[in-house]
Amino acid sequence: MKLMQFFGSKILLKIFFVFLLSYLIYHTFNGKYNIQNYLINNFELKLFQDFHYNLKQKSLAVDMDLKALYYEGEDFIEELSKQYSEPKDGEIILKLD
Repeated sequence: MKLMQFFGSKILLKIFFVFLLSYLIYHTFNGKYNIQNYLINNFELKLFQDFHYNLKQKSLAVDMDLKALYYEGEDFIEELSKQYSEPKDGEIILKLD
């Protein structure tokens, strides 16, 4: 009867949780891919994606400016002249980034 109580579900459940907890603690400090590395990896991935998006947007803007300058688009030349001149009376300039 004592042997059956030893292998009861409560005891086995407690042994399982103790083993799981010790496994997680060991791999938190000694594992190659622990929680800290996971969070750092996610943060670096987000930084890389933001940097890549900003770089792509800037390269597209420069590409459009170069094409407009090459084809001498009137609107682009007008914008350049406005950029380097003072505003006229009653004129409001809004700069959008």
